[in-house]
Amino acid sequence: MSIDGLSNMEPWREIEEAASGALAFAERASAIAPRAPEVAVFGEWNTGNLGDRAIHIEVKRFFEECGWLTRSFHLGSLSSGDEPAEAPDAGGGALRPPAKRAVRGVWQRVRMLRLLPRLERVQAISVGGGALLTDDGLNFPQSLMELARYARALDKPLVCLGCSAEGPWSARGWRMIREFLEACTVLAVRDSDTAARLATTLGARPPVFGDFCLTGALPAEAPRSPPGARHQLAINVSQLAAPWAAEQARLEDALVALARSAAARMAARGIGLCVFTTGLEEDARAARRVHALLEPCGALLYLPASLDQLSMLLSTACVVVATRLHAAVIPLAGRLPVAGLGASPRLHDFFATMNIGRYCYEPGSVRQLADWLALVNLQVVAGDQQRALSRSAVWETRARARTQIASLAAARGAIRELPHDAR
Repeated sequence: MSIDGLSNMEPWREIEEAASGALAFAERASAIAPRAPEVAVFGEWNTGNLGDRAIHIEVKRFFEECGWLTRSFHLGSLSSGDEPAEAPDAGGGALRPPAKRAVRGVWQRVRMLRLLPRLERVQAISVGGGALLTDDGLNFPQSLMELARYARALDKPLVCLGCSAEGPWSARGWRMIREFLEACTVLAVRDSDTAARLATTLGARPPVFGDFCLTGALPAEAPRSPPGARHQLAINVSQLAAPWAAEQARLEDALVALARSAAARMAARGIGLCVFTTGLEEDARAARRVHALLEPCGALLYLPASLDQLSMLLSTACVVVATRLHAAVIPLAGRLPVAGLGASPRLHDFFATMNIGRYCYEPGSVRQLADWLALVNLQVVAGDQQRALSRSAVWETRARARTQIASLAAARGAIRELPHDAR
């Protein structure tokens, strides 16, 4: 079936599964190369953010479906996934920022040397997804540069999928990120805004892959809701990162006003109210503040510490208002209707990329959002969002990426089977 034929199918999971028919090539090649090649997947897997954990699950699933075995590594600390990650500024805690970055650069070289024995056994390196093309005081750029130089020196394919960039780049940080991007064998970014940013400096617009979690981020064993169990307006609370942290009080006031207005009218339809986070402790502090103001309205507070707990919460929700990216992505993957309330560009970029930009609101538009929640047919919204998602161009990009990654698996698996002196 052609990609054009697939673009009209729904839901989008069927699109990606149908596109994975290209993997038949890798399956046929397995008769020749029975030992699957290994790929090192780098990301921020060990944080409290349940979105990062969900990305990890989907990254591993994606590569394994393409014929690879996966080994997990932490990008910021350049350490193995079975080791606790070190603090990003290890070795320079009391230094001023410029000196700290210089010291950390030396530490990253040392960490890379320590990691080499573990990387010798892999046949490819992948980075993604998440906001890993961000400067963040050279935290990620230094790691990306080390991986690029290693991949080039050992002639190993370097893959970057589903990554985004946030905030400004320093001149030095951009040089490091650019060196990494130019070394990539396969590159597709998370959202349209990141693609546009890279186009102005790379000279070409990279394709848009979307977020890994759109293809089933919750655990497979998550309980399904019985009829009538979805009865809560779930409002996600998050702590804004710099440079938007100054908007935090405004965002919390907007969420309280939204909840009070919408919940009072939705109660007539048997819909209750809950406040939740996606795992981060800084989000939990903000959620407790918001909940304290909404508790007189009967609001419940959920602070899930695992994807299982988040799944149980979402199984009771009939609609989600999201302020953090994966508080929107994960419910959408579960076919829940979602509205975004974004003070930073990340949420708006994702909604626009997936053709549902009209469902993302500014904090100053809570009156319109409250009216919409109180009056809209949520089942109609869920269907409309699923159709819009299925028409996004990201699924064509994923189909091509699957074919490329599967072809790399077949080629690298064959090389792995050769005697060492014949490679």
